[in-house]
Amino acid sequence: MQFQENKNLLIELALKAGNETLKYFRKDFDVNLKSDNSPITIADIAANEIIINGLKNTNIEIISEESENLSFEKRKNLKKFWIVDPIDGTKQFVKGEDEYTINIALICENTVVEGIVFAPAKSELYYGNINLGAEKINTLTNKVENIKINHKIEKPKLVISKSHLNKKTIDFVNAFKQKFQNTKYENLGSSLKLCAVASNMANIYPRLGQINEWDIAAGHAVLKSAGGNVFDFETGKEIIYNSEISKHPTFLP
Repeated sequence: MQFQENKNLLIELALKAGNETLKYFRKDFDVNLKSDNSPITIADIAANEIIINGLKNTNIEIISEESENLSFEKRKNLKKFWIVDPIDGTKQFVKGEDEYTINIALICENTVVEGIVFAPAKSELYYGNINLGAEKINTLTNKVENIKINHKIEKPKLVISKSHLNKKTIDFVNAFKQKFQNTKYENLGSSLKLCAVASNMANIYPRLGQINEWDIAAGHAVLKSAGGNVFDFETGKEIIYNSEISKHPTFLP
């Protein structure tokens, strides 16, 4: 699949949006609730504005968690679009935890091809391009590390959600631990779970329950570029994007 590389633009926008969120991090600010009872803050809105304005010049349609988006009828035939979550892990952000991320991904023919995940409070940036591979950048030192999946599982480690942990996931973890006695697991926020798998800090991220497409697209792009993938738990096929409800079913990287 051929598409234009947008690495420099994505890094620029992620850093700019991330630095904007740090102005509010661990400060006093209002937290409002959206119609689905998920939180939104001034930082979400500011980061979204930076990213949307920066992507407009690409002349590619943009779908964002914090914008009014096209109806399914108008977007269902899109061949290419950006999908944005200006802050993934807003609950972590509100609590003053450093695991929130800035997420931007490019979707072509309903599959991820490129994406960036930036954790501003950790100074960790992950970039992935399915043609070029994946890398992790320390934004304080500018150290760049190429990352690639190591398929050898000697000591299994799972990462599971902090904010959306449910009984199905707990049951999966317990069953996995019974089969593999030395299994460890960690609760981690935001799309950093997918980046943890991409960089071999974990082996599996089970998500047993629906999740919004913008929550995982960028992390999926990083993981796919590192040699992994995200699969529908029921069908075993790679998950695709631009569904009518913009949500994914249960999945397993």
